Amino acid sequence: MTSMSTVPVSQRLVGLRMHPRRGPGGVPESPRARTLLDLEARRQQREADLAQLRDGLAEARKQLTELPPVVGARVDELAGVAVELGLAIAREVIGAALDQHFVDPTPTVARCLRDCVHGSSDADLVIRLNPEDVAGVKTKIAESPELAREAAAAQFVADASVPSGGVRAETGAGRLHYDPREVLERICEEVRREASA
Repeated sequence: MTSMSTVPVSQRLVGLRMHPRRGPGGVPESPRARTLLDLEARRQQREADLAQLRDGLAEARKQLTELPPVVGARVDELAGVAVELGLAIAREVIGAALDQHFVDPTPTVARCLRDCVHGSSDADLVIRLNPEDVAGVKTKIAESPELAREAAAAQFVADASVPSGGVRAETGAGRLHYDPREVLERICEEVRREASA
């Protein structure tokens, strides 16, 4: 085993190049070397930051491409809720008007008197109305001279099974049934169909 010994030098050594001491991990301790290493560390950090930014942008692009269908589905759900809410309000308003006898079945009765196809005799038309509607309809029909002959030939019958605002017309040739609530439900179905198309 050889041992190293330190030889004292009394003269100046010329041409001898001294290497700086290395710090922990073999990193030179000179300020210039430290600056270069710091620059390299910052460059690597910038590259890592750029890579992270690229990944974030790629994810954002992916999310943006998925966004329109998601938003469209949510808007469709919201539209469906709005349609149902509007129809529920319409049902409530019309139901309240019917319950308070604000809906006048006179135009429907007039149409029945004008357009009804009679059976073997002209006097076979029976018009059934809600008991609370009969008097008002007869009064208004009597004010229409063009319907006087048809109204005189028809029988107006108060029938509690007929809903307020409703009309049932019967002749030997057939029957007509008009219920404003059923009309409202058909309108609601049509609105739903149009909204979902």
